[in-house]
Amino acid sequence: MTEQATPATPAALSPLELIEGMALRNPVYRHLGIEVEEARPGYTRFAMTVRHELTNTFGVGHGGIVFTFADMAFGFTCNAMGERAMTASAAIDYLAPAPVGARLIAEAREVARQGRNAFYDVEIRVEGGEVIAMVRGRMRLLGGPTLA
Repeated sequence: MTEQATPATPAALSPLELIEGMALRNPVYRHLGIEVEEARPGYTRFAMTVRHELTNTFGVGHGGIVFTFADMAFGFTCNAMGERAMTASAAIDYLAPAPVGARLIAEAREVARQGRNAFYDVEIRVEGGEVIAMVRGRMRLLGGPTLA
């Protein structure tokens, strides 16, 4: 007999509900001021504003912050499928600086799933403007519920 998910179980939660639950437990997500704008299986759009304290020596968004934003985007998108997963690898290409005060948009899309691996592409752009970074990430599916 197959057990049916009930509204109280994590399997019954939507991708948006899982992301909101993870966000409450993730201090980096909250510190960066990330917001989820849209979430559906295999796709999520996040937003974040580049604040002064997130800049580098040259007064633009620190590359590590941009990378962290992308990592959070594909990690949360994968975990929003309901199975616990962790980043296994990622590569970033920086195309343009992230200006202070800019609202960044990260769109994460699942592009492949093979065995215990899921692959994601993330495009980060200035809202209404140019793409500033592209990321390819690999998640390792660990099993078990995202939120327990």
